[in-house]
Formats: sequence, structure tokens, C-alpha cells
Amino acid sequence: MTDKINHIEINRKMWELTTDIYQADGFNDALKRVQQKNFTTFDEVEQCIFNSRIDVTAKNVIQIGCNNGTELINLKKNGAGYCLGIDISEKFIQQAKQLSKASGHSVEFESTNIYEINENHFGEFELVYITVGVLGWMPDLSKFFQIVNKLLKPNGQIFIYEQHPILGMFNPVPPHQIDASYFQKEPFKDEIVPEYIDKTGQAKATSYWFPHTISDILGACFTSELQLTHFGEYSQDISDTYKTLQNDAVQFPMSFTLIAQKIDK
Repeated sequence: MTDKINHIEINRKMWELTTDIYQADGFNDALKRVQQKNFTTFDEVEQCIFNSRIDVTAKNVIQIGCNNGTELINLKKNGAGYCLGIDISEKFIQQAKQLSKASGHSVEFESTNIYEINENHFGEFELVYITVGVLGWMPDLSKFFQIVNKLLKPNGQIFIYEQHPILGMFNPVPPHQIDASYFQKEPFKDEIVPEYIDKTGQAKATSYWFPHTISDILGACFTSELQLTHFGEYSQDISDTYKTLQNDAVQFPMSFTLIAQKIDK
């Protein structure tokens, strides 16, 4: 477990640097967006899910890896009850608190590592919300889903909208050559911050990304006593890294949605 904790701490330092970049080049735009009447973070896939499969009205929601909190603020705007966002980056949490206040929607945020979350939150939520890029930062997927189970009330749900694991085979730098196995188990080591924030590619910081196959994700759900109720795959890229691959003549899955429910014993 020591190595995993070290990985998380290394990643946390990278995210703190990333937040500094976003503060200077993006935060003011986010501040304006959350105050707009038509503000939303939903694309057509998420809109469909929340219209037809998940009713968030008055539900307690926790978002793991909430980043600057805009997605959770959007759920609150759409009628959710108590909302808590957690992230390992203290600086992102500070941004999230500012954005929540500016939006007029009351959302709580805590800087914490999901593997060390306060047990007071166990059994508190009807919905655990996971969006793009979160699972790849989780070194222990089985323990992650076990904690998700503990966070949920009986019959509570987890909703995941993630980039497809197959994208791990492609180099993130165009022309996105295939240079890794889908079944790789060792974490990818990177020395730059995520491309969607540092568009110049100049910032340097070490981070570790943990590849998980679809069967890894589904298996961790099942062994954590979460019952699958929905799974979908899509051709659109939601990572902002592989957009050019969307237009290839031969398409492949680039994102997926998963809904699982806690088994009520």
C-alpha cells in the first residue's frame, strides 16, 4: 500500500500545479459560466441519462474527483439535494468553493483522498458520481468500489461517464499511434500535466496513470456487491485529448456510461 500512497501524493502535487495554470487561464471563464441562466455541463449522453435513467431530485450526491466542482454545481442546479465534492487537490477545492458561491447553488467540498475518506460519510448518499478521467487515477480499483459501496445508502447508485479504457493504447500526442497494450498493468508515467489544461505543453510534473480494462471495472463492481443496471459505449471522445480520432472511417468506443446499484440486503 505504501507505493500506492506515494503515487497518489505525486499525483496530488501535479494537480496543484495544474490548478495554478487553470487559475490563470480558464478560471475567470468558469466563474462567468456558472452564473449564466443556461449553464450546464451535460452533453447529449449525460442529458439522456439524467432524463431517462437517474432522477437526482432531492438526492444526496457525492462526486469523487470533482476537480473545480462545475459538474456537481450543475447537478445541484438540476435539483439534487445535499451535494459533496471531494478531490485530492486543495487548490481545486478552493476554486470549487468560489464557483459554488458565485453560482448561487450551495455545494460542499472537501480536499481528501478517497481511500482515506471520513467514515462519517458512509451510508450518506443516493448517488456516487464519476466523470471523465477519474478511474485512471485510482491505483486500487477493488478498494475504490468497496468504498463506493460503503458511501451509498441501500439501493443507491453509482453513475460513471468515462473515457473508454481502449484509449490507453494510443499515445496522447498526435497522430496518436498505438504504443501500449490494452492489458497493461503497470501505471503509465508522465512528465507533463494534462493536455486539456496546459495547452502549451510547457509545464513539467511527474504523474502516474493506472490503466484498467472494461472487465477490471465491471469485475470490481460485481465483487463490491454493486449490481449493473446499465452499460453503454459511444464513439465520441470526452477526454479532449483524442478528438481527431473521432472522425476516423473505422470507429471504436471512446467513452462509456455505467450505472450500478447497491444491493439491498
